Amino acid sequence: MGTSIKLAMMATAIAMTFTTAQAATLRVGMQDDPDALDPATSGTYAGRIVFSAMCDKLVDIDAKLEIVPQLATAWVWNAEGTEVTFTLRDGVKFQDGTPFDAAAVKFNIERMKSLKDSKRKGELSPVETVTVIDATHVSFKLKSAFAPLLAVLSDRAGMMVSPAAAAEGKEFSANPVCAGPFKFKERRARDVISLEKFDGYWNAAAIGYDDVQYLYIPDSTVRLSRLQAGDLEIAERIAPTDLGTVRGNKALALHTSPGLAVSHLMINVGNGEKGGALGKEPRLRQALELSIDRNVINKVAFAGEFSADNQMIPPSSVFYDKAHPAPARDIEKAKALIEEIGGDAPVVEITYENSLADGRVAQIIQSMAGEAGFQIELVPLETASAVERYLAGNFQAYIGNWSGRADPDPTLISFFGKEGSQNVNKYSNPEMDKALGEARATSDVEKRKALYGTATGIYLADLPTIPLYHPNWFYAARTDVGGITVYPDGLLRLTDVKPAK
Repeated sequence: MGTSIKLAMMATAIAMTFTTAQAATLRVGMQDDPDALDPATSGTYAGRIVFSAMCDKLVDIDAKLEIVPQLATAWVWNAEGTEVTFTLRDGVKFQDGTPFDAAAVKFNIERMKSLKDSKRKGELSPVETVTVIDATHVSFKLKSAFAPLLAVLSDRAGMMVSPAAAAEGKEFSANPVCAGPFKFKERRARDVISLEKFDGYWNAAAIGYDDVQYLYIPDSTVRLSRLQAGDLEIAERIAPTDLGTVRGNKALALHTSPGLAVSHLMINVGNGEKGGALGKEPRLRQALELSIDRNVINKVAFAGEFSADNQMIPPSSVFYDKAHPAPARDIEKAKALIEEIGGDAPVVEITYENSLADGRVAQIIQSMAGEAGFQIELVPLETASAVERYLAGNFQAYIGNWSGRADPDPTLISFFGKEGSQNVNKYSNPEMDKALGEARATSDVEKRKALYGTATGIYLADLPTIPLYHPNWFYAARTDVGGITVYPDGLLRLTDVKPAK
């Protein structure tokens, strides 16, 4: 064999070896730009997607919404349901190399309960004390029985961050350190969040990519186009109107799940004059609801792929209240209520994130409510500005999108509890607080169903928000990405996600 041929073969082999060794990067197209990358202060669904790669929790849920181990491998309750002891996974390290142990759990829970801007205070308020038993055992003592605790800990309240990193004094969200499979690398605002594989992860063998990039691409059509072109491996929240395109493309695969999420029109009922007449007058809110046909919204905006509904909890939940079906559209009744109140035609300003989906919904509401006599003014804003106004309670009406939780408590407490993290419209009803408090204190499913039925009746009468529909989750991916499973919470979990062979 000639020398030149041998050299050529060697060069080819070296090139093949180099190609094989190249880092595999997973690029995910995101509809929204996440807010603060700190589980204590974060309040967005997009942030939860990034956290699912970066921050392990004490427990997680499976596809059937059952609680399963993650950083905690087992737990035992006392007979009264007022104390739970966790056994922690041994040998786990945070991404800065410091150990995850019972002292770290205590630090995290106390940090989330006391940090000034923490949004987890309400979720963890039933926890009275956290006691370190030894390195791998920690006990939570509750103020009273709190049935949803494990469900709460399966989300951001259960995400563990490095005490060393969080105690350094600098802003933690600018350089977050957790105990998950991917560690923070870089963030460019309104562009990309880059993570790299953490080789010290306790389950590293199940992680198939070396890097993950979450790219902010708010337009669903553009996300799909870039996926088709091979610029992305995965795109989240595919528009229902584009599902046919995905299903007809052999290079793409559709990954779906029924969702826990809800889209709703929040009314500013308790922030002084910001809510205007709509915030002060329940009859106007009732008239607005009666002017809307939820089935039309679902059909026109979402090709009928979602579930039109009037409740915050989805029909798939055992706690869904069938005794309160969605009212049919009734323009004449809506007009009668407006006339009963008197005065000029009510003006309603609807603020929303300027996404294709929310834009369609806003325009449909504008058209339908206009037939009843409402003057609907639309205020589309880019995501960061919209979220800023939402969190500040600076709106009259706001199209909100809540990703939902496995247990009703985090949803209903967050929006309708007096101190709820999402109660930005300052809604307050002592009867609601009573019902939700009692539901927290019992593990009896039938009693909880009855109490959540009471709560449902209260918020459907007060209408501090008008639920519109429950979306299903639609992810699209290149067919050369294997192992994707979408759960009802809509999060992209990267365990077992690997390049397909």
